[in-house]
Amino acid sequence: MKDFQKEFGEKMIASVSRSFYLSLRFLPSEMRGTASLAYLLARATDTVADTNALPEDDRLEFLEAMELAINGGEEVPPLDSSFLEGEISVGERNLLEKWQHCLEWLQSLQEPRQLAIRKVMRSIIKGQSDDLRNFSGKEFAALRTEEELDQYTYDVAGSVGVFWTDIGFDAFGSDFAGLEYEEMILLGENYGKGLQLLNIIRDFPEDIVSGRCYFPGSFSDPDGEMIWNEIKDHWQKRCSSLLRSAADYIESLNGSRVRFATSLPALIGARTLKLIENADWDNLCGKIKVSRGEVKRIMLKAGLAGRKRLSKMISTQFS
Repeated sequence: MKDFQKEFGEKMIASVSRSFYLSLRFLPSEMRGTASLAYLLARATDTVADTNALPEDDRLEFLEAMELAINGGEEVPPLDSSFLEGEISVGERNLLEKWQHCLEWLQSLQEPRQLAIRKVMRSIIKGQSDDLRNFSGKEFAALRTEEELDQYTYDVAGSVGVFWTDIGFDAFGSDFAGLEYEEMILLGENYGKGLQLLNIIRDFPEDIVSGRCYFPGSFSDPDGEMIWNEIKDHWQKRCSSLLRSAADYIESLNGSRVRFATSLPALIGARTLKLIENADWDNLCGKIKVSRGEVKRIMLKAGLAGRKRLSKMISTQFS
């Protein structure tokens, strides 16, 4: 199983992830395997949820079957070969074809880690399923309330911050962080929600073209630029406020490797948000992305920074 985890886990994550793979590479071994497996499970369910090669009802049914399998129920039926040969990437196809290996890996973990993965996957699959139901029609649709958006960001990413905290305390006990468990849980939750809100802001033009808007409002006309000008200031400030939690979370972490791995999404996120704030509508439609060269520079600065300086690097970005 250890050889499989190294071969399958590391190579598979590298094939389906760009930024999160960086964090997992530097995470201490006490957390890396569990976090890697959770990521692969979430990426597999996300691939099913996002595909247009399957009808919505089939995707919902398959997500339910995947959740049952993760919780120790029946095996997931194989996906139709036409789906596996369709729009998904080679890495995603390999992951779905070897789904059963992920479940075997899950069964090999100690019970607290199994429970942590099952808890976070329940939240993630709920969020993915709610997303399908909220935007199931062919007509343009927006979420109704800020509470709906807050719940969605918690389900698919805030829960990941909770999960990260759970396995950190399981691995290192009270040495994981200088703050108490409850404080770290809240900071981790907000950190995750901020990252997901950033994804929603960045992907806004693409989502509008697909007929969906995560930002609540009574929009009579799905004019992306008009809606964007109306909502951008509020939601960019909200995103910045949530991501500010990352500075306190990271400053409290005791291990340098955990601190470095945990800081990368915040630092890359801060740069992404800054690019969005400075972009006009046409640039936003072109998909904002931090270049590989800039990511390397961010990693170098983070690697050289001590605890206080690393926290300040993050907090000043969101002041």
